[in-house]
Amino acid sequence: MPSWNIHIAHAEGLLAKDGPVARVVRDRNAFLFGNLIPDIYVGYMVPGIVHPVPYRVTHFAKPEHIPKPREAEFWAQYVAPMLSELGIANGRAGGGGISTDGVVDAIGAAGSKSPEPSIAVDGIAAVPAVAVPAADGIAAVPAADGIAAAPAADGIAAAPATASAAGEDAAAMPFGAKPGDAGSLAREVAHVSPAHAPTYELEFDPAHSARFQEEAFDETARASALPAAARHSLFDMVLGAWTHLLADTIWNSRVSDYLDALGEKPSKGFRIKKQGDFDQFGKSLAIDAFPAPTPGLIDTAAQFPQYAIDERSVYFTCAIAHEIVRTNHLAAPASYRLLTEEFFAATFDEVQHAAERLIDERL
Repeated sequence: MPSWNIHIAHAEGLLAKDGPVARVVRDRNAFLFGNLIPDIYVGYMVPGIVHPVPYRVTHFAKPEHIPKPREAEFWAQYVAPMLSELGIANGRAGGGGISTDGVVDAIGAAGSKSPEPSIAVDGIAAVPAVAVPAADGIAAVPAADGIAAAPAADGIAAAPATASAAGEDAAAMPFGAKPGDAGSLAREVAHVSPAHAPTYELEFDPAHSARFQEEAFDETARASALPAAARHSLFDMVLGAWTHLLADTIWNSRVSDYLDALGEKPSKGFRIKKQGDFDQFGKSLAIDAFPAPTPGLIDTAAQFPQYAIDERSVYFTCAIAHEIVRTNHLAAPASYRLLTEEFFAATFDEVQHAAERLIDERL
């Protein structure tokens, strides 16, 4: 729910204070980029995502109208092991998490919650990679490495499997575009949306997402190892991704609470008003920072432990963040239709305090 200008503002604020986040983060560029990672392979913010990764996987969230990421589970699986490896702390997976009703939610030292069924996350078996099904008349993306194409969606024929997604010119074009075609937002949305339906079956291992991107666009993979000195940058990036999930958890929980207080259920009208208010609030924030696509950042993103981020997507993400920051201003004072100025101020502060409190408790 929070847009990238809100996530950037959270990251800037945490780094600007002399608090636990600023004290532990060494690579601010990696931390800022990490604050955007969970949305990259979802496919709506970054163009050209060949195999969208379902939101429930990228955000550790149960599919529902207002999903609440399980930030404590991400911490236990990815942050805590790196804390131990780097000697920053004893790598505790414990400490409290943020529950959907605002009460501390303990998950136990081993991270006792398990991912949603059929979700492939590191350490859990995944179904072999296959091609994305065709949707709404858009040609399916060919399967990689000679694996048979997935069944067509809604009776639309899927493209045949090929030895490489980047073979002939037509096969190398994403989303059924022909050589010479301009990009199409409608075509990309039609390609991405099916992956986020509650009934969607995860048909590939998210860990291979970067490889699918590289094959589809005929690119070369980055080196597969980071020097020891760069491991802290990877930790900073992972911590940034956790901060994103924590922010989404709190924002989405508070919006859900607000909806309950009104006695309403999620609806199209509520969503339109809510998103319009979030757009105005995000534009009202004074932000300046954006991630820079340095060689170090690209190498670090390739090692993101949940799923590698390909170089092309790093460049796109940084460019989009740059434009968001460059154009982030309101033409007139915010005029909210559903939420309130007090709601936004209180929830923004809650995220900042929760991030610092939880890091302090878990280090």
